[in-house]
Amino acid sequence: MKHNLLKIRTVLFAFILFCSLQVFGQTKRTGKVSDQSGAIPGASVINKATGKGTATDLSGRFTILATADDILEFRSLGYITQQLKVGAADSLNVVLLSDAKALNEVVVTALGIKKEKKAVGYAVQEIGGKDLVKAREPNGINSLTGKVAGLTITPSANLFGDPGIYLRGQSGVLIVVDGVPISSDSWNLSPDDIETYSILKGANAAALYGSRGQRGAILITTRKGSSANKGFTVEFNSSTQLQTGYNAIPDYQTSYGAGDNFKYAFKDGKGGGVNDNDYFVWGPRFEGQLITQYNSPIDPVTKALVPIPWLARGKDNLKNFLRDGLLSTNNVAISTKSEVGDMRLSISQLFQRGTVPNTKLGSTNFNFSGGLNAGKKVRFEAAVNYNKQITPNYPDANYGPNSYVYLMNIWGGADYDVRDLKNYWKPGQENIQQYNREYTIYNNPYFTAYENLHSYAKDDIYGYVQMKYNLTDKLNFNLRTNVSTWSRTRTKQIPVSGNFYNDGVNLVGGYQEVYDKFWENNTEASLSYADRFKNVGFKTSVFGNLRTVNLKSLSASTNGGLIVPGVYDLSNTVLPSIPVNDYGQRQVGSVYGLIDLDYKNYIFLNFTGRYDRSSTLPTKHNAYFYPSASLSAVFSEMLTLPKAISFLKARASYANVASDLVNENAPYDIYKLNSTYTPYSTRWNNNTGVTYSGVLTNPDILAARVKTTEVGLEARFLNNRIGFDAAAFYNIEGPGIVNLEVSATSGVTSTQKNAFTYVRKGLEFTLDGSPIKTSNFTWNIIGNWSTSHRWLNKIDGVLNRDGFIKVGDRADGYFITDFQRDETGKLIVGTNGLPALNPYRSKVGYSDNDFVAGINNSFRYKAFGLSFQIDGRFGGKIANVVDDSQWNSGTAPASDNPYRLLDWENRNNAAWKGSVMTDGLKIVSGALSTDQDGKVISDTRVFAPNDVRVLYQTWARNYNRSNYELMRSRTFVKLREVVLTYTFPKSFLERTKIDQRCKPVPGWQKPTLFYG
Repeated sequence: MKHNLLKIRTVLFAFILFCSLQVFGQTKRTGKVSDQSGAIPGASVINKATGKGTATDLSGRFTILATADDILEFRSLGYITQQLKVGAADSLNVVLLSDAKALNEVVVTALGIKKEKKAVGYAVQEIGGKDLVKAREPNGINSLTGKVAGLTITPSANLFGDPGIYLRGQSGVLIVVDGVPISSDSWNLSPDDIETYSILKGANAAALYGSRGQRGAILITTRKGSSANKGFTVEFNSSTQLQTGYNAIPDYQTSYGAGDNFKYAFKDGKGGGVNDNDYFVWGPRFEGQLITQYNSPIDPVTKALVPIPWLARGKDNLKNFLRDGLLSTNNVAISTKSEVGDMRLSISQLFQRGTVPNTKLGSTNFNFSGGLNAGKKVRFEAAVNYNKQITPNYPDANYGPNSYVYLMNIWGGADYDVRDLKNYWKPGQENIQQYNREYTIYNNPYFTAYENLHSYAKDDIYGYVQMKYNLTDKLNFNLRTNVSTWSRTRTKQIPVSGNFYNDGVNLVGGYQEVYDKFWENNTEASLSYADRFKNVGFKTSVFGNLRTVNLKSLSASTNGGLIVPGVYDLSNTVLPSIPVNDYGQRQVGSVYGLIDLDYKNYIFLNFTGRYDRSSTLPTKHNAYFYPSASLSAVFSEMLTLPKAISFLKARASYANVASDLVNENAPYDIYKLNSTYTPYSTRWNNNTGVTYSGVLTNPDILAARVKTTEVGLEARFLNNRIGFDAAAFYNIEGPGIVNLEVSATSGVTSTQKNAFTYVRKGLEFTLDGSPIKTSNFTWNIIGNWSTSHRWLNKIDGVLNRDGFIKVGDRADGYFITDFQRDETGKLIVGTNGLPALNPYRSKVGYSDNDFVAGINNSFRYKAFGLSFQIDGRFGGKIANVVDDSQWNSGTAPASDNPYRLLDWENRNNAAWKGSVMTDGLKIVSGALSTDQDGKVISDTRVFAPNDVRVLYQTWARNYNRSNYELMRSRTFVKLREVVLTYTFPKSFLERTKIDQRCKPVPGWQKPTLFYG
């Protein structure tokens, strides 16, 4: 027994002695990691012998235990990894070299965290900001069109409105600038200040942003002084573009003028003549006949209008009215960097001269960012962006007499030349009566441009202040507060004698003012820890955040008209003005965190979790948790693959995101826990009236949910000459929070419920390659393709359809009221000779595009570069609203046809009834009765061959305005941009100390005139 105990003691002593020798052999080694421009903070330093590691501080310095024979490995994102034997030196200075390939593989993820792309388990696509200012857009977000798989950008009908941003088929995409969620438009940032756009696709990528990120996010990283070389740098960028035309302007017929049934004669423009008020363009054919018109001379004796030749004077009215536009941008930026800190200051000025007369836009942008190194462990950073948008007048693109397309190409004939209306006041009646071709519903375009002014002024500020404190080499503490705020003033002047039914004001004039303010603050504290345990890397962060939102508005308008014409003041009102104010205030408290694990730097596992408490939900259900997880595996580093495969990675992710009662697009509509009363105008005896919301609220309402699953595959081949990224996703969206309609006999109009669950499925594919790559010539190509659709999965367990959409159907079904047809497909007409319509609606397709695609080719030959982008959307149905209005008014180009001419030639023939427009059947008696899905209940129709004659005007305003005839394919392909560049040689610039730059010849982009 004693002998065995002695053996054990001997072994323990030997083990302790061995360990002691190992420890005594290790000594503290210090050093610094830098690159050609200075220190690299956050670089990893790993002792390969022990597996233990550390990270460099803000000055690039490190301390680690190592023996003389140990090998240290130095690595940092964007640099080539180096290994160094310690040797006898106590101090080690290592210079890392930039790795161009690695730099391209670093992406910005949620909360601004940079990761190697191979470590990301969800779809992220990054676009460089410098690539988007060559063919410049006034709004930087518009420049992303066609460049990102799954991202669709549509123009806004409102000049200062955000473009439509749809990511994987969903709107409401979050925009984050330097970690600040922006609750504003996307006009508040200069494209010259943008370093990168990082598009996080879907809730998987943006889970850490909470419910605001459930539809994905666009992370914008601005340029910083920290990325500059040491010293002082000045940058200047100037761009000027002329806008000389449009891709498409609605065409119109110019053979017939104003009137109805070929009859027209002007007297006073108010109905005193023949069809001279609210007129159509179904009037007389232009043949030089004498007709009284708005500009007819007055007989000095009879004081009557003298007829003048009826001619097509205004074949190009809209083109003659519009002018060439101009877009000018100038930017100057100053940046500096030293051991103490860094700073960048940028000022941008934008001026746009509109193509509509008397329209212009100015925007000034001030951007500052800086960092101060307060010792080795503490760094302070701050950034602020101020943007001023202002215009004295901008055009109204909505349907109505405010719109120039409406006035000239839809409800305006060619019987007048718009240039004859430049003097828009009647002589002797200035500020009282406009001069126009008609005085009932339409306006003189110049009168609208110079008197119906829409002003807009907005001050937009966002920024942050943060402290970074490295408690140890592995533990960091951050404290940060963000602010996004804006104030806006809008006015509208409605001149006397103007017809502006969109504003509820006709002839008497008016004035409107709207003031609104928004304030959002996010204050956040976080603690982060990172370490490596031999083959396993571990990173974790815990965050606490309080989001506070305040907004308010005040609007007022004159009532009953202006007392004094031309004086635009709220006190100049006939009846008392009724101001309206609104406000909203809410808070969300959040605790969230993440865990990142990796094994040998080729298998990566990520977890996130978030717990929110919202002030807009019922107290007992106002807190909710939602998690996410992702996994990625780099097979090309795990396995020995064929030489042709340079890189191969598979990924998968899952997220479950919750949201409260707030729709970020309706920020005032947040008080939904109780039914409300809303005041409106006045009722009996001048008493203010109120309306009841009629919604039965639900104290047990739960947070809405979105669950999303994604898988992806990335691969590169032939030494990275070609590669692809493919993704497939499956979302369960809902149940949401909705108001379901109920019978009015219940005493309420709707009830608040958790209902409506949809399934969304989609595919995305990105391909890039370099077909040709030599020392003098390079050809690069990037293409993307995506598709996504949504199905109704469930309503509330009771209902099985939502209108025409049944559970299990695609939610974007396109339904029309189609024609009744015979067995051969020919139209059936009624006893009046006009098309008979089905008593039900038929599904004829889907409204969403089948897929969206874009391709960009770039060529470089020595110092010259050429690139062009083509993109488009394919499939889907849409109704052509312009065609509908033109067929109604009589300006549709196709309405100038033999049928119309035949009616004109027989206009004086009392026996003429028109033409038989179809050789199908007519209904003599009876009717077709069906349910809403088209199932026949009864059919008592009796048919006979059609012999009913119809005047073409009557036929066209029925047949051509039908759902079937107005249906169009949404397919289009567009040459988006063409850019030609020249890169100055270094020998030319080295004496000037100017960096080598690529000088673009202004990129070609042509706008499209759209009509809403």
